Amino acid sequence: MSLRVLRLRWSFVPDFSGLMETFLPRLSAEEQQRAIRFRISEARQRFILARVMLRHQLGNASGVVPESLSFATGKHGKPFLDTPGLDHPPHFNLTHSGGLVALAIADDEVGIDIENVRAVAMAQRLAHRFFSPEERKHVFELEGEARDRAFLRIWTQKEAYLKATGLGVGMPLRGVETEPNPAKPPGLRAIAGDREEAARWTLLEADIPGALCTVAVRRPAATLEIKRFTPADLGGLPAVQ
Repeated sequence: MSLRVLRLRWSFVPDFSGLMETFLPRLSAEEQQRAIRFRISEARQRFILARVMLRHQLGNASGVVPESLSFATGKHGKPFLDTPGLDHPPHFNLTHSGGLVALAIADDEVGIDIENVRAVAMAQRLAHRFFSPEERKHVFELEGEARDRAFLRIWTQKEAYLKATGLGVGMPLRGVETEPNPAKPPGLRAIAGDREEAARWTLLEADIPGALCTVAVRRPAATLEIKRFTPADLGGLPAVQ
């Protein structure tokens, strides 16, 4: 299979209200048990939707029945497809924020992070702790909503890269240096001081209502295809108006 166009699918949990119980049989026994363990309804519904969307989209990308897909985790805890018969399985990554769920699929290592646009009470304090000097400068120069958006934009760039590599807390956020100027395209400047490693990656921003979203993919250039995932994509269900 080939996914030279990077796919991004996003959805609102409320779009699938009343359908969650019908989705459970689409999941593996282990996923169903994980869903049951969520005590908060919103978190449970978000998990179920994320897994259904993941299986549906990976099934389309790989030509495998979604319910038959199996997964494993790498040494850093990042999940990957572990389905017999797939010589070159697609890479994927999930993210969520509030009622939003987003998924990125590519044929290279990929990561995605999404954050609802909101007030960040400790933006300056967090930037001082986790951002590079130039990143901090851009955040500190702004006020109000502009400061919040600048902070969240930089944050999603860093997280998208860390999720793509699976490193997570294995690398300090400050070591992932990004392009902080919102007037310029997103990008990585250096990874732990290594500019060559940064140049191997492309960052892309997705236009999703009420959110800031960044995708990181390990290739020097990429095209992003963005679509909203609705009940109609699963077949036999009404489209979202």
